[in-house]
Amino acid sequence: MDADKNNFPKRNRIVSGISDAVLVVEEEYRSGTSITAKYAKEQGKILCCLPSNIDNKCGIGTNRMIQEGAKLVIKPNEIVEFLKYKEIKKENMESNNNTRKQESSQIQNMPKEYEMVYSIIKEKQVHINDICKISKKDISQITPILTMLEIEGYIEQLVGNQFKIKEN
Repeated sequence: MDADKNNFPKRNRIVSGISDAVLVVEEEYRSGTSITAKYAKEQGKILCCLPSNIDNKCGIGTNRMIQEGAKLVIKPNEIVEFLKYKEIKKENMESNNNTRKQESSQIQNMPKEYEMVYSIIKEKQVHINDICKISKKDISQITPILTMLEIEGYIEQLVGNQFKIKEN
């Protein structure tokens, strides 16, 4: 049974889909390799290319991909480093998402009377007098709220009666 050329693009999509990175060694203009590379970029995969001599017709595509942002590699360990970096970046993003979820959960559990003061401080570091002005409350009303927000770990007091959101 002969190979069906119509199946090559489907196969290329699967190849890039199961890969963490795609290395293009040579690519003639408008070849099957360019289809795989296109899928890899669409799927957010790391696309690496070996640079080629500008006179080599099989290097036109790799040089073009490098111009368009593919990672230029000359040693195998460079691909490994790109993969490590991608994994670290992914872990950091997951950690940030978990932190946001925790913060959101904490804010949902916050007593209603604290929410207005917290929302004033949320954007930036704020002086106690400005909190009073913005909230239109007396300092005798604001001080206990700030104290409780600090005790419960939502905010922290800085030098000079400045307050900011506590970072985890």
